[in-house]
Order: sequence, then structure tokens, then C-alpha cells
Amino acid sequence: MTLNRLSLCAMFILCGCVSRQRDHFYALDAQPPGPAASRAQFDRQVTLQVTVPSLVDRNEMVLASGDAVVVLDHERWAAPLADLVTSVLGQDIERRRSDVVVLPRSADHTGIPLIRMKVEIDRLSARIGEHVTIETHWRVSRGGQETVGRDTFVSPQQAQTYSEVAAALSACIGLLADRLTTEI
Repeated sequence: MTLNRLSLCAMFILCGCVSRQRDHFYALDAQPPGPAASRAQFDRQVTLQVTVPSLVDRNEMVLASGDAVVVLDHERWAAPLADLVTSVLGQDIERRRSDVVVLPRSADHTGIPLIRMKVEIDRLSARIGEHVTIETHWRVSRGGQETVGRDTFVSPQQAQTYSEVAAALSACIGLLADRLTTEI
């Protein structure tokens, strides 16, 4: 009987030592912050396709650590990172150009010029205490003409927390939107 009580007591102590860490979820925000301008009319449509490296396109946030990466099990993106980047980049472009609507595929409106943008994020580097950096290249096709570009964007702020990593990545995407709107 004493052995059973001792076993039961030991089990309760062990259960008390096990704690579950809460998951934190992060999203990206369009830049500049604030409400988007209302758009009654647009005279160009942009189809946007974004790819993100598979190393970071996962539910968990991935940070660089020396020559390695750290996958943070409890710091997660609210949606697939490629979807978040595509959505926010589209919103950023629309905030910069009120005459443009960004769609995942063509709306097939006759008479409205179509611009196709394919953006590849080649590298995304994020570390606590440092700037977030994205290296990208893109291809913009409009009216039979095609332009290709490549650039690196660095967040203006250093990320001190995981939520600041998300904000810094949002800032980098905003800088990318600034550059892409010159191609429209």
C-alpha cells in the first residue's frame, strides 16, 4: 500500500514538473500602417506570385544562428509564410498605387492592362538583435515587355523580440513594394 502511495505521489510530482509552453502567432502588416485608400476605379491589374525559400516557409518562425538556423516551435506564423508575404506585398503595392488592383490571377477584364509579377525571395535572414534582410529577384511582364530585377532589402529597425521580427519583415516587404511599383 505504501508503495502505491509513493508511486502515486511521484507521478503527481512529475506531472507538476511538465509544463506546456504556449504558442504565439504572428502575422505581417501592410506598410505604411493605417487604412488602405478606398479605390472606386483602377486602370491596371497586377497578378502577383511570390515564392519563399522552403527553409523558412513553414509554420514555425525560423531565425539564423551563426551558420545554423533555429526553428522556434512555439513562435509561429498565423498562416503559411508565402501566403502572408503575397497578401501583404499586394496590399503594399495597392497602398502605393491607387490606380492598381493586385489579384492572385487575372480578372480577365477587357481593356484593363494586365501586369504579371513573379517575385522570388531567395534568402530571408532574421536574428534577434539584428536587422531582418531579404534578398529577392523578380520578373515583371506587361504588354509583351519583360523586366527583371534583383535587390536586397534591410529593415530599418533591429528586431529585439519575435513580434519585432514580424514587424521588421513587414518593413522589408514594404521596401520591396516601393521598388516594384516603379516597374508598373
